Amino acid sequence: MPTKTFFRSLLVILLLGFVSNYAFTQNAGALYKEAIILRSQGKGLKAQKQFEEALDAARKSGDVAMQMKCHLELAELKTNVVNYKTAIEHYQAFSDLYRQQATARTQKLTDSVSTLESEVVSGNKEINRKKKEIRQKSQQIDSLTTEQLQSKLALAELAVTNKESEMKLHDAANAQRLLWLGIAMVVLVLVFLLFEYFQKRRSNAVLKTKNDEISHEKAKSENLLLNILPDSIAAELKEHGKTSSARHEIATVMFTDFQGFTTFAEQNTPEDVVALLDYYFRAFDTIISKHQIEKIKTIGDAYLCVSGVPTKNKDHASNMIKAALEFQAFMKASINDAPAGVDCLHMRIGIHTGPVVAGVVGSKKFAYDIWGDTVNIAARYEQTGEVGRINVSEAVVEATSGEFTFEYRGELEAKNKGKMKMFFVVG
Repeated sequence: MPTKTFFRSLLVILLLGFVSNYAFTQNAGALYKEAIILRSQGKGLKAQKQFEEALDAARKSGDVAMQMKCHLELAELKTNVVNYKTAIEHYQAFSDLYRQQATARTQKLTDSVSTLESEVVSGNKEINRKKKEIRQKSQQIDSLTTEQLQSKLALAELAVTNKESEMKLHDAANAQRLLWLGIAMVVLVLVFLLFEYFQKRRSNAVLKTKNDEISHEKAKSENLLLNILPDSIAAELKEHGKTSSARHEIATVMFTDFQGFTTFAEQNTPEDVVALLDYYFRAFDTIISKHQIEKIKTIGDAYLCVSGVPTKNKDHASNMIKAALEFQAFMKASINDAPAGVDCLHMRIGIHTGPVVAGVVGSKKFAYDIWGDTVNIAARYEQTGEVGRINVSEAVVEATSGEFTFEYRGELEAKNKGKMKMFFVVG
């Protein structure tokens, strides 16, 4: 009887809870279905909002299963790297709800076992009470006749036998219930462990995918930074968040400039002008990369580069002349090899060797640059040069140590610099 009363009470409580939360549950279910439809239509943001509303409704109604479904859907919505933390929080909320549900079920089973154990104890107390009554009745046997004694004794034995039979049946039923409860608990634990295992594998797979995406984006950012700044400067910027300018006592600077570019730009569309510059400057970029030369920038149709900065290089002057010879060779070859529609220009080159200061200034649109009189003098050598020739200073001739042949031009006037000794590179 106590067992039946317990289960009836439990059923009544469940029915009352179901009726009180029916409206909220229906609302959460409807919102969830609408979110599923929006997600299938590719409306990610609207689906996310609908899932969140369904989650709120499920929380109000106490519908744990619906909460778990909403958390799982929100975690698996396709998001960018910025929402990665939110996805992990929803996975964690899903796992917490599942653990709470498993714990509640386990507690209910434990309460049922405790109730059954209480019934067994109550039954034992009843047996003890009956035995006490039998002892009391036995004390009255002396006052009974033999027939009465035998009759009452038989009746008492029969009552005891019936009671013991009832208790044995009751104990057997309780033992069977305990066995099934134990089996159910073991099955629940196994199911929970299996779910945790597969959930962890799934979470690890999601984390690996996100980490791979982050690594890919990081690699793209680093490659972009290395394409803008020299390796050592990029490393310093990543480590400290800024760079410091440095003075280099010896470096070689080269300036190039196209003859007739202004006229070409006036007679052609901007698209044609950019296409022409891109054709030549791409070739120059490829050439300097072979000779340990750092590109600084392009200024209109001018191309500025330096050797020996930021990394010291004892062959800085020789490497620069080799690159300049390849520049002029490419210009000559481009007369026949240029793409259709690209007019060929002619170029002057000026080179000077001396001290420079190099670094990155400002906090936006980082650019590595060089400053100093050496840069200005290299520009003057380009301006006083001739088309198709490489005009260099006496400092360049001395730095190459007889590796090349030069033609002395004499001392020529340079703007704002007076007369300077100039040489053409012969080969």
